[in-house]
Amino acid sequence: MQYSKPPLSIDEQVTRLTQRGLVCENPERLKHYLTHIGYYRLSAYWLPFEQPPVEPNSRNHNFEAGTTFDRVLDLYDFDRKLRLLVMNAIERIEVAIRTCWANAMAMRHGSHAHMDSELFKDPWQHQRDLAALSREIEKSSEVFIKHYLDQYSKPLLPPIWATVEMMSFGQLSYWFSNTKSTEIKKEVMQSLKLPTIEVLEKVMHTLTPVRNTAAHHGRLWNRQFPMTLPEIKRLRERVVPNNAPNRLGHRIFNYLVIIEYLKSVINPTGQWKSQLMSLLGTVSESDLMAMGFPGDWLEREPWVGVA
Repeated sequence: MQYSKPPLSIDEQVTRLTQRGLVCENPERLKHYLTHIGYYRLSAYWLPFEQPPVEPNSRNHNFEAGTTFDRVLDLYDFDRKLRLLVMNAIERIEVAIRTCWANAMAMRHGSHAHMDSELFKDPWQHQRDLAALSREIEKSSEVFIKHYLDQYSKPLLPPIWATVEMMSFGQLSYWFSNTKSTEIKKEVMQSLKLPTIEVLEKVMHTLTPVRNTAAHHGRLWNRQFPMTLPEIKRLRERVVPNNAPNRLGHRIFNYLVIIEYLKSVINPTGQWKSQLMSLLGTVSESDLMAMGFPGDWLEREPWVGVA
């Protein structure tokens, strides 16, 4: 089937939404946000307020009675603030893993350990990862990268503690998984107080799409992520089981649990948890359920008793 829907002007978008039952006392305000946020982006937040479809695998488009634009906008604003908090925490986690891995590699194998294929399980994968990293360095405008390239001709790449700064979280995950030394991996694992190397590798792998969604302004609220976190015995009572109905284990709640755990290991005196709790207090119970929050989440660690 060929797509044939014509584009709508902002005024036409306002008309369509009000005809479908969206309550907005100030059409100019609605027009403003449609202009600066966009109909398509906002539609993800008003979709739950639409009436049930008449037929399976269809969409009604008409809003439940009393649905206001302010309600939709509040949900959008909540999600924007949640993304900022999640990015803040994952940045700390990412930097901690980068730093520990690079230091362990350098202390055992020298400043350019990342260039030695013998230190990696799959030398072909290492060569592909190294080539991708070299391209990132070649086009980088970072002062520390330009300084190295201007000052030194060999080795071709900067030392590992500089080069690692050019890795995305996803790239770091692959470099870490391909590292041959169990002792190096164990050092990173122990620094984060995780039980096994396999758990750390899967945590890195599963947090990558969460990080990328937040970094690219995607929706965290009510999103289902493709992977589930590994089972961690000490966190078992905190999370929703991976096999919970309606794929609740794939929603952001479980990820917030592991993010909070790692963040508390890295920065025990930080305010991230209380900031998150304050934000969560601004939305309804149904909004929390859409993110996979269980009904008794406030009675579980680490949220119990947090002001």
